[in-house]
Amino acid sequence: MSMPLSFTAEERAWLACLADVLIPAEGSMPPASLAGVADEGLDQVLAARPDLAGDIKTILLLTHGREPQAAMAELRAAEPDKFGLLAEVAAAAYFMNPRVQAAIGYTGQGPQPIDPHPDYDDDGLLESVKSRGPIYRPTPGR
Repeated sequence: MSMPLSFTAEERAWLACLADVLIPAEGSMPPASLAGVADEGLDQVLAARPDLAGDIKTILLLTHGREPQAAMAELRAAEPDKFGLLAEVAAAAYFMNPRVQAAIGYTGQGPQPIDPHPDYDDDGLLESVKSRGPIYRPTPGR
């Protein structure tokens, strides 16, 4: 088993810059960097998908040294798969942030009641099967 990749403070800072291009501040919603996308958010994503760490490192290397807007535009045009991966990771990390969840009214997953009325009875398609009664073939040797 290989050791998980770690990210330097410089890599995390650059990731925050790129993520802010994807998810800027809007109204009461914080930008990606203030939502911890490159910090605890990245760690949470990589805890679930450690196989993405190498690809994220590659993206950071490909884009480093440019202005963030230009770097993202170039990545999107030249490497759409890598752009898509970065967008997915940034969004996943962003929406795991409790402040973001509170701002959008997300309270978590919970049980949902099931409607007790069976909708498969509404259109009458099963009437011929129900009126015919049970039919089956006995299992051989039983």
